[in-house]
Amino acid sequence: MAPAARVKSRLIVNLILLAALVALGLYVYLRPESETAPDSAITTLKREQVDRIRVERRGSPTIELDKRGGEWYLRAPFKTRADVFQVDRLLDVAAATSKQKLPRTDLARFELDPPRVVVTLNDQSFAFGAVNEVTNEQYMALGDAVYLVPPYLGYGIPTDASKLISHRLLGPGEAPSGFDFGRWKAIKDGQGKWSLSGALPRQDALSQDDLNRWADEWKIVSSLAAEPHRGARARERVSVRLGADKAIVFEILAREPEVRLLRTDENVLYKLGAEAGRRLLDPWAVAEKT
Repeated sequence: MAPAARVKSRLIVNLILLAALVALGLYVYLRPESETAPDSAITTLKREQVDRIRVERRGSPTIELDKRGGEWYLRAPFKTRADVFQVDRLLDVAAATSKQKLPRTDLARFELDPPRVVVTLNDQSFAFGAVNEVTNEQYMALGDAVYLVPPYLGYGIPTDASKLISHRLLGPGEAPSGFDFGRWKAIKDGQGKWSLSGALPRQDALSQDDLNRWADEWKIVSSLAAEPHRGARARERVSVRLGADKAIVFEILAREPEVRLLRTDENVLYKLGAEAGRRLLDPWAVAEKT
C-alpha cells in the first residue's frame, strides 16, 4: 500500500473511533434518568417518629424498647435505660433505601421464611434474610415486597439485650445532690452549698469546686461494661440523692482490680476502671487531679 493510502486509512480509523467516543459521551449525558436506577426510600416512617422498637431473633429473647420523655428504655427482657448509640443503629433501618424491589413470593430462597431477625419500628416489621453473594446486599422484606439493602443494616442490629444497656450510671435528668456512704455524708443544700458530716475517711479540706466536680463525675462517667446482675449482693453501698425526695442506691461489689457498682433499682452491674471508679467513691481523688 502506498504511503498516502496508509495515511488516509489511519485517518479514517481515527475518525471512526472519535465518532464512537462522541456518541458514547452523548448517550451517557442524555440517557433517561430511569436507567440509573436511583435508590428509593423503603418506608415513609421517619426515625424521629419511632417510639417503640421490638427485635426478634431465632433462639434469643425478644427485645422491647420504648421512648419516654425523649429517652429510650428497655422493657424486655429486663428494664433499664438504653444506650442511645445502640438504639440509633436500630433506627437506621427506617432510613433504608434500595435500588431493587421484588414481589414477596418464594421467601425461603431469600432465607426469609423464617427470617434471621425481625425489627419492628412502631407497627412496621422489617425482616432480614440472606445476603446476595453477587451484589453483597441483604434481602429485607417489608409489607408486600422484598428489597435489597446494604448488609450493615442487618448485621448492625444488636440482638443481645445486654448490648443495649446504657453505660452511664445516671440518666440525663439525674443530677446528684447528696451522697450517703453510711459512715459519712456529703449533702448540698438549697443554695447549692456542700457540707460534709460523719466519720470522714480523710481530713483534707475539700473546696466547693472539688465537690461540684465530684458530683459532675457521677453525671458524665461511662462504664467499661454494663450487664444485668445475677450474683451476690454487697454490704457496702452509697446512696446517691437526686433532688429532695429521690435516691438511688449503688452497692459497691468491688474496688480492686476494677470497681464494680450495682445500681439496685435497675439491677445493672457497672464495671469501671480502677482510677475512674476511685474518683466516684472518693472526692479527695478528684481534688488531687486539679
